[in-house]
Amino acid sequence: MLEQALARAAHDYEANVERLQRYIRQPSVSAENRGLEQMAALLAQEITALGGVGESVPGVDFPVVYGRFDVGAPRTMILHSMYDTTPADEPTWVVPPFEARRIANYENLGECIVARGAEDTKGPVATLMSAIAAHRDAGVPLPCNLILLFEASELGSKSLPAFVHARAAELRHADVCFWPWYTQKSDGTNVVFLRVKGLMTLKLRCRGGAWGGPQDAEIHGAHSTWIANPAHRLAAALASMKTENDLDVAIEGFYDGRKEPTPEDEVLIDRLVRRFNAERALIDLKVSRFKQESVRDAIRARCFQSEFNVAGLRSGYVAEGAHKVIVPHEAVAALDMRPLDGMSTDNMLAAMRRHLDRHGFPDITIEPLSQGYAGGGSPPGDWAVESLLGTYRDCGLDPEVWPCDALAIAAKLFTDLGMSWIATVPGHANRRHSANEYIQLSGYRRSIDFTIRLMWRIANAVRDPAVDGAQAR
Repeated sequence: MLEQALARAAHDYEANVERLQRYIRQPSVSAENRGLEQMAALLAQEITALGGVGESVPGVDFPVVYGRFDVGAPRTMILHSMYDTTPADEPTWVVPPFEARRIANYENLGECIVARGAEDTKGPVATLMSAIAAHRDAGVPLPCNLILLFEASELGSKSLPAFVHARAAELRHADVCFWPWYTQKSDGTNVVFLRVKGLMTLKLRCRGGAWGGPQDAEIHGAHSTWIANPAHRLAAALASMKTENDLDVAIEGFYDGRKEPTPEDEVLIDRLVRRFNAERALIDLKVSRFKQESVRDAIRARCFQSEFNVAGLRSGYVAEGAHKVIVPHEAVAALDMRPLDGMSTDNMLAAMRRHLDRHGFPDITIEPLSQGYAGGGSPPGDWAVESLLGTYRDCGLDPEVWPCDALAIAAKLFTDLGMSWIATVPGHANRRHSANEYIQLSGYRRSIDFTIRLMWRIANAVRDPAVDGAQAR
């Protein structure tokens, strides 16, 4: 029956591409509150059309799409992804970003679709739905029960925690949560990430006040010798929170609770150092070097440190070819931080507040944009991880295996319910959040085949209760 489903997916390739195009052509841009209700309804209707029960559930900010395919199987998989995208306002798109145009041999990658959401994450959602459709159209029962959970997460997964809490009694019956995610590099190397980090977004704001600086409006720059500047003060506060050369976070207590790397994690790091193509990675990122002095240090930082990223700064007046001589009355920094498994976003914010107060910046305000969430995933040797890696071997692939990645996914919401968590599919896509985001269609086809095989692997995996219990502890 597995072979019948695979054959059907191959036969329906054009229909599967059209499904992806249909999803892309329905914009769902959360930052613009554009098309979210329509996209959620489209997916809920398609789940029902494929034989499941789909619904669009109102959320804290945007709807959650919830679907069930209950075939009476012993195993249950949660298929978790997101249906919203970032804006597509960059001026350098080579095609209209929501047209979903197929381009032959795009950048020597073969046929691709260049569009917003092609990688992140209309492509992965279409992969899941196409895998389900292959079973229906082949007349083959799904090998396991499926729960589909699609959220809008670009603004911080605000609706997901409350939804998972409300449905916890139902969700905890699942054996594993799977997040499909194209991780194949441009050189063909496949990658598996066992864990991910969380996400906390916030703003730091410095206004003129009792400490100094203009209080109500900007003043002339000639006063800068005797009136303090909020932009300078905010820059000094930011600098105080990082170690020398911007290598790590210098906030005392920031990392409290994080789970330290295990010996098995260190083995994976050793393997990565031997096979990781650092030169290729730098080319793909279009940068000259890593911050760290060695590739090993760079890999360990990627896996086991929290990001503390200044995504933007705003203060005063900046214009190309022009200048305005002022002392600004306000400075704002937009930050994103990525907590590791075991870390608490509440603790991170409290540690930052203590740091600012102790270092003489009590006036700088911290403005969280969401409640945030910590990282999570499954350890090496977990039964679902072994099923995932076995599926790669079934496809003739030997992926790099990373203990953790910096992508922010709310994996811990699911592992806290007692299930395993796995991610990644073969297939190359790139430029999420940027102009000319694309997906390689040969990889899209491969990802559908992989997902079908993974379902069957999960359904038939032999679990060792003693090992599972030890990992849970």
